[in-house]
Amino acid sequence: MTAPQRRAHIAGRVQHLESWAFTAGGEIADIKAAIDQLPTVIRQEILEYTEPVFGEIMAGRATLATRQDLEALERRLTGRVDGLAGRVDGLTGRVDGLTDRVDGLAGRVDGLTDRLVGLTDRLGALEGTVERRLSGVESRLDRVLAALAKPES
Repeated sequence: MTAPQRRAHIAGRVQHLESWAFTAGGEIADIKAAIDQLPTVIRQEILEYTEPVFGEIMAGRATLATRQDLEALERRLTGRVDGLAGRVDGLTGRVDGLTDRVDGLAGRVDGLTDRLVGLTDRLGALEGTVERRLSGVESRLDRVLAALAKPES
């Protein structure tokens, strides 16, 4: 790279870095402003949520939950959680059963694999025997053909 090209390359990189720093500086300023506004935003959200509820209570159209209401809710939720726990336990048992069946199938597949390896070995030995016998038959045929090809004397 020649000196003017290098300078242009460096100038482009510096310009890119400056534009990034300007963008990042703006984003940091936005973040700081958002942090400064956070307490006000939280206060506003709380008021927007609670004002209608308190308005209904003050107008007599709604009441706060009593201890009995909360205890009844707790009992209902506890019953549902217990029911769900029982169903999960049942599902766990079924999954365990499936796991056992899969393990049994894996054992059977391993047994079949061993049998196939044994058959492959036997076929390999049989192939060697057949090749030797064919070789013997070919040599005998060669002798017979040689004897037939000799002129009778």
